[in-house]
Amino acid sequence: MQVEAVWPLWVVGGAFVLVGVIFAAAPEEGREFFARQVRVFHGERAARRYRTLPTAVFRAVALGMVAVGIVLGSFAAGL
Repeated sequence: MQVEAVWPLWVVGGAFVLVGVIFAAAPEEGREFFARQVRVFHGERAARRYRTLPTAVFRAVALGMVAVGIVLGSFAAGL
């Protein structure tokens, strides 16, 4: 596989790992971040629903993002 063809996988995989680690370190902040984004696009009622979700949901999503980033990096490395 050519290097030019795999660099987007490295970039996207690295971004997933970086964002996932940040959200896994502080899932409460991740919940607030997503609630703000939902409020902008869907209104205050939808944002309140996001704020009532347990923190464990956001930690699981963050760890899933890390796993996806690792898989993308593995594909880029040709493993």
